[in-house]
Amino acid sequence: MKNEIIQFGGTKLNFPKEVLDKYNYNYNILAGNYNFISDVENLEIFIENKFNKKKSRNIYIFGKDATLLFNFPKLLEQFPAYQILFDSNSSLPEIQKNILKSKFGKPVNLDNGKELKKIIEFVMQSSIKQYGYKLDMSYVEIREQFRDKTVKKGNSHFEILGDFGQKMNQIVSWKMHPFGIEGNTTLTFTPEIKVVSGNVVLEFQVFLIDQATNRIIEVIKGSPEEFMNQKKLIINSTDTNKLVSVSLCASGGEGKLEIGQIHFRSYVSEESIMIQNGKRIIDYQRRNEELLYYFHPGDLKPPLSVYFSGYRSAEGFEGRGMMSRMGSPFILIADPRLEGGNFYIGSVELEEGIIDIINEKLKWLGFTNRELILSGLSMGTFAALYYSADLEPAAVIVGKPLTNIGLIAENERINRPEIWGTSLDMIMHFGNASNHNVANQLNDKFWTKFKNGKYQNTTFAIAYMKNDDYDGEAFYQIATYLRTLSPQPVLLYKGLIGRHNDNSVEINTWFIKQYRNILWDKFLRRIDYHL
Repeated sequence: MKNEIIQFGGTKLNFPKEVLDKYNYNYNILAGNYNFISDVENLEIFIENKFNKKKSRNIYIFGKDATLLFNFPKLLEQFPAYQILFDSNSSLPEIQKNILKSKFGKPVNLDNGKELKKIIEFVMQSSIKQYGYKLDMSYVEIREQFRDKTVKKGNSHFEILGDFGQKMNQIVSWKMHPFGIEGNTTLTFTPEIKVVSGNVVLEFQVFLIDQATNRIIEVIKGSPEEFMNQKKLIINSTDTNKLVSVSLCASGGEGKLEIGQIHFRSYVSEESIMIQNGKRIIDYQRRNEELLYYFHPGDLKPPLSVYFSGYRSAEGFEGRGMMSRMGSPFILIADPRLEGGNFYIGSVELEEGIIDIINEKLKWLGFTNRELILSGLSMGTFAALYYSADLEPAAVIVGKPLTNIGLIAENERINRPEIWGTSLDMIMHFGNASNHNVANQLNDKFWTKFKNGKYQNTTFAIAYMKNDDYDGEAFYQIATYLRTLSPQPVLLYKGLIGRHNDNSVEINTWFIKQYRNILWDKFLRRIDYHL
């Protein structure tokens, strides 16, 4: 089913048919004074003066004669954020200007034919689906002279110490990866890498390889910074898919490197990551690792809901549809480190970055922390609970809570053999070693933070598995501690029979039900969709 580009008034745009077909859109231009009540075109954008959320993926263009811009602010403010273009020559009242600003509407000159390229770019950015993958550590090949000087830290990262010479030479390669790059596609290339010591100069080389002949078609070269800042892109301008291989070259004499995950992702724009308006927090202290976040202003009314993605090997954001249907502003936060996440903790800089982003959006919306909900499932529960100590929200809603990272790793040996080896990589990542002391330090990291929270009138809604084989102590520890603070925090909970990965459907149903109840109880909001 195609989405729509719907224009109200103004100059008709000469969209090329191939552009509309490529991005799966129909283009429809209507009179500037189109009557939404009679709705002779059966657009169903509004039903009983309420915006139809099924139309949220459409793009809306308002000409300077679009009466909705001037006469109907109550309707205008219901349109979806990031999906609005309006004529920059429109003389708008202040109220409408503020609405368009809050919806991140983009001004364009509809009378200038040269602006069509900018409009097409907007359509393209709105249409790109999030896509990304990592190059597996098993694909790594170290140049022979450095093999004895390389230490592999599980699948977290590896270290190379040595003399890299004065000429740029290849030191590491990642073999051809089966995912590759599709035809007529642009990807970003983001390496996790850090020069720990020395004056080492680095250059990555990304090879595009013909699938049929294994012949190298193109080599894209650049520094880690150029690739990370999206100044260098991986572009396959042909109709056929290409395989991808990567090499790292170095020069500059003696030094030490740390190399982590290698990420390929859909390119959206210079300002966005993964999806339109996707952003990132960079941990410059630890190999330039990233967390990703996406803010949507919703209807600009409380609360601001923050959802931390669960563990996912596919890069990108989780829960956008679910949070959009709730109507209120929300932030999605994703952790693309390791195989599929690393529990949203890291350097002080990284952790403060999460808190700063949430506080920044609260301030922008004019909300307080009493109008904030933190939430997550599985790995996301750790972050929701951990950062609740700093933010003291109105509510924390979690399913399958995990709090003891060290215990999760230690359970890999007896309770959960060979089920989730990435838990051992987490220990290596944070402690640079895999042992009981590091495990205990990570357990303590959560509880030291959590027990510093005040939780004045915070509601905790927790669904847990009674036989959890990842962290069987999390719920009981949380409940025991919160009861010592009674009556300030409120604890709502439900236990289900099963291990951590059992009965996700029931957990998810309860999770959404608690969101619905808390939105109504604390903010008089209703979610207008069925469980």
